[in-house]
Amino acid sequence: MALSAYLSKFSRPIKVIAVWLALVAWLVSTDPRKLPIVLLIVPFGLLFTAIFLTFSLIISRFLPHTSQAKRRLEAGCIAGLPTFLILLSSVNQLTWRDVALVAFLSIFLLFYASRARFSS
Repeated sequence: MALSAYLSKFSRPIKVIAVWLALVAWLVSTDPRKLPIVLLIVPFGLLFTAIFLTFSLIISRFLPHTSQAKRRLEAGCIAGLPTFLILLSSVNQLTWRDVALVAFLSIFLLFYASRARFSS
């Protein structure tokens, strides 16, 4: 198999692994107490991206007939839930009501995505 065909076949899993490695490298190599405030958002973006790409890959592998728009919405809902909860927890604003509200909104969006018809 040619190198370009091999890379194109595994480009999405390679991207997923690269984002997870970038997240781990960021968390291991930085001290949040010494970072500027703007850079404190980076791990949340990396976490969302890593979970999003992982679930997008899983959905495309196990449900290959799912449209790209539906796959993005489902992966976004799944990735947004833990990312938002960790974000609230990091600023000491996480309560059980927040968990219930975010879980309800995610379930509602996933239900909507399962019923909606996307043209893509």
